Amino acid sequence: MKNNYNQSVVIVTGGASGIGESVVKQLSLLGAKTIIVDRDNKAGNNLVEYLKPRNEHVEYKNVDMTSVSEVEKLFGDIVKKYGKVDFVFNSAGIFMAGEMRDTPIENWQKVIENNIWAVFNGSHFAYQVMLKQNKGHIVNFASAAGLFPVPIMGIYGASKFAIVGMSHELRNEAKSLGIKVSVVCPTIVNTPLYDTAIYNNVDRAKVLNTRTNYQTPEIAAKRLLKGVARNKATIHTAVSTRLAWAVYKVTPPLYDFFAQRAIVKYRDTLRTKKSA
Repeated sequence: MKNNYNQSVVIVTGGASGIGESVVKQLSLLGAKTIIVDRDNKAGNNLVEYLKPRNEHVEYKNVDMTSVSEVEKLFGDIVKKYGKVDFVFNSAGIFMAGEMRDTPIENWQKVIENNIWAVFNGSHFAYQVMLKQNKGHIVNFASAAGLFPVPIMGIYGASKFAIVGMSHELRNEAKSLGIKVSVVCPTIVNTPLYDTAIYNNVDRAKVLNTRTNYQTPEIAAKRLLKGVARNKATIHTAVSTRLAWAVYKVTPPLYDFFAQRAIVKYRDTLRTKKSA
């Protein structure tokens, strides 16, 4: 896998924590020139300090990926400095859980802005750069919830469905132009994403108590980087989500039966507003 990333210029958005951080660490060990993009200055600078002894070609940029002007400037600055962009990992985003009836409209808007526009902006400006190069690889982070409807993740899932659809369409358009596009659909991964998540009438403490059962970001990053190296269209980080996707595609009524049972269980155990 090292041959795929060694000396490549790589941008990782949301790269100061979670799966993005693990991707940055592994890319640095593989010899990539890595640009960490995030809004958390402390985490970003600490990560650079940690990685510098292992790879001097790592830097941090404070960029709001929902801002068109900031993202455009980011890509302009990177091209000016390095002359190219080989890989872009669009992992920036937020998490939200709860039934749609419990979700204020402003939370709908927040998820759409931070999940869809952050990835769409990154994809757009990466694509414009790569079109001039006639090469490059765009890797968009979605979720298993972007492949099949996951209970109490309706709005979050909708944002991830959008990323999956856009990525697959862009892959088809870009292939003959020499550009690769992949979409990553991880399972639930134990990252700080859940600490800062929006919970709408959900028992936050009970949800976080289960996180020791989640996949580690290191495993997720290792598996997705292998998938990118193989130019896979849709990249899973767990067999369980691949199987759930297969069930949903082959027998949607069976999947819906179990999903509806899960919603009933959620209302009994995790919904803080106890009503029908």
